[in-house]
Amino acid sequence: MSEERIQPEPGFWEWLAAMACFVLGAVSLAVGFVLTTDRLLDAHLHSSLHALGIVLLIVGIPIIILGGHFMDLGEKKNGHVVLVLFAVLFLSSVYSVAHAQQTIFNVPTTDVLDKGKLYAELDASLKPAGGATVPTFSSFVPRVIVGAGSRVEVGLNITGNIQPGPDSTTLVPTIKWKPYQGEDNGWAFVVGDNLFVPVRNRAYNAGNYVYAEMSKAFKSGTRITFGGYDFTRNVVASANRAGGQFGFEQPLNKKITIAADWFTGKHSSGYFTPGVVFKLGPKVTGYAGYSIGNTNVSNGNHFFLLEGGYNFN
Repeated sequence: MSEERIQPEPGFWEWLAAMACFVLGAVSLAVGFVLTTDRLLDAHLHSSLHALGIVLLIVGIPIIILGGHFMDLGEKKNGHVVLVLFAVLFLSSVYSVAHAQQTIFNVPTTDVLDKGKLYAELDASLKPAGGATVPTFSSFVPRVIVGAGSRVEVGLNITGNIQPGPDSTTLVPTIKWKPYQGEDNGWAFVVGDNLFVPVRNRAYNAGNYVYAEMSKAFKSGTRITFGGYDFTRNVVASANRAGGQFGFEQPLNKKITIAADWFTGKHSSGYFTPGVVFKLGPKVTGYAGYSIGNTNVSNGNHFFLLEGGYNFN
């Protein structure tokens, strides 16, 4: 009698790995959020626990992105039925963990996700510390965004995770609305608002960043963005700050785009950042730029900016 081996369905292990990554990533973000938010536990946590919370916030997004990679592999092997079921389960489990705002590097774009679309990103700033020649991570910003429909997207950034120095972890819920998108003329107009809610080492209770901007896309693929902003006091400086925000994007081919953006003004967001955007796959995008401060450049106010993003659907 010959033995018959039961073979797993094509893509089974990829889907299993994807589910494990999504669950682990969601737990990592949730625990990290709790450990970096003293007020949730009504206690001041030991510094080592807070450091662990920062690490969990940082690694959560890459783990979820890895899960998306496994999900892509599974989808290629066993079709769309499992994809739909899995996507429903995943969205129901992590929707409340984090959401965020699309940007060129720092300046918001005039793009808005379609309803139900989900995008995750991790931003990291690197610069030499203490005169060292080897770059060290100085700041991390995990972000995820979701399309709400009617040309609106909403989300949550987690900022203030800075090393070396004391962290000033801040939750930043965001919203962006596109009231106008030209059919053939290439023009678009958006307005947006970011609410800053410090949860650790608070220097203020709450702050706000509001902006309005337009973009013009040309047939060559070039797109320019220009608009104005207003930061309330203590968000980027000790006083209110208002000014201009600008962006430039020029595709070189289907995979590589050169880009730059700029916030005017003398404050903690006042940087000019040129760089490159590159498609690593149909759903994975990488960003590499160099931020140059509007002031104190000779004193070291410049650093590398690296970002990685993943479109889930």
